[in-house]
Amino acid sequence: MSATSSHLSASAAALFFDTEGAVLIVNPTYKDHWNLPGGAVDIDHDETPHEAAIREVREELGITPPVGRLLVHAWLAVPGRGAQVLYVYDGGILGEKDRAAIVLQETELSEYRFCHPDAMEPGLIPPHLTKVWQAALTAHASQTLMEVSIRL
Repeated sequence: MSATSSHLSASAAALFFDTEGAVLIVNPTYKDHWNLPGGAVDIDHDETPHEAAIREVREELGITPPVGRLLVHAWLAVPGRGAQVLYVYDGGILGEKDRAAIVLQETELSEYRFCHPDAMEPGLIPPHLTKVWQAALTAHASQTLMEVSIRL
């Protein structure tokens, strides 16, 4: 491979709601923006994206709620950095018991909160992922699967 060649990575996340319809977001200590709970798919250990979403939720939040169907399959191409495949799964509604049991993985996350999707402050989530988040919300509401392609 040449020094300018690209690589492909895969990430998986879960979209959780509270009983009021607000979305659970987390603040990674190593990024400038908030995100959905999730992370890299461990391809070296034959982990599926669904398994990665479940593992990442358990590691980051300390809870093991059911993670349901795939909402979004996204392709994100970044010049000079390669491409990333993103999978967003439906985590459903976190009841009071699950919300009370959340314990953050302090080495990766500084805080979490629930935000209503239409009331999120500008710049809170990564600008290049806005289309993915919107697709996930649409897929959840319409019970469909969305496919998104983004080229930066």
